[in-house]
Amino acid sequence: MTAADIRLIATDLDGTFLGKDSLPSPLNAKAVRRAASLGIRIVFATGRPARWLTPVNALADVHPDAIASNGAVLFDVADHRIRQAFPLPLAATREVLALVAEALPHAGFAVEYTQGWGRTPAYPLRGDFVPPSFTSDCPDELLAAGTVVKLLILGPGIPTDELHRALAPIIGPRLDVTLSLMQPDGILELSAPGVSKASTLQVLLSAYGIDPAEVVAFGDMPNDLEMLRLAGRGFAMSTAHTSLLAEDFESAGEHDDSGVGRTIMALLDGEESTFARVPIASSKVDPSGR
Repeated sequence: MTAADIRLIATDLDGTFLGKDSLPSPLNAKAVRRAASLGIRIVFATGRPARWLTPVNALADVHPDAIASNGAVLFDVADHRIRQAFPLPLAATREVLALVAEALPHAGFAVEYTQGWGRTPAYPLRGDFVPPSFTSDCPDELLAAGTVVKLLILGPGIPTDELHRALAPIIGPRLDVTLSLMQPDGILELSAPGVSKASTLQVLLSAYGIDPAEVVAFGDMPNDLEMLRLAGRGFAMSTAHTSLLAEDFESAGEHDDSGVGRTIMALLDGEESTFARVPIASSKVDPSGR
């Protein structure tokens, strides 16, 4: 794939495009602007809700698209507006909440609305940029307080991967389950069936008349896996989750060393010899989040 073959670059944010300071490095920003100047579309694809997209506001001049909440929201960064949303099916979500509460009585729940978010008291605030718009012990009240695009489940004292192994069979096909944060009190992120970063990226590709083979994508966690598989060139960060490392994607290096920017620059310059396969390694533990 040469620079002329690339029509869209999609990148995850935390652990990928953003450094440990949760900001894009000067080199990453420069690389994105250079790509945009060549007519390449830029897409930020993240598990973050739209209200957490402030780190990329400085790049609004390249008119990027943003896929937020793991694909549940398509957001216009320059205009600061939601273009499209893919809500959770309420009946299936109620069923999942009941099943998980029965299996894990101490679980905490949070929901992302198209505007704001809500939680049960057992779900910690975790330094959110804005306070919850709604708090209730009653899951039905949470679901009724707004248009729900994402459900989060917190398992106190249960590491993320372990929580996923325990609850994924219980949730089954009712909702799609993924994860983007490895921590001792695990968090799972649930979307409507079929909704992911990849599915919403495909919506954009269809709208722009771009083939997946013309896409370069970057990521580091399981919620990036389908997007990297979809892209013509998929790059995993060197500290990625084992589920990505096992896929034999090309390496983009360290997220805190402008790995995405360096890789984009190399692609645009035709320096293919700089790329290597990501070695199989242990799972990433990164408190920075999604």
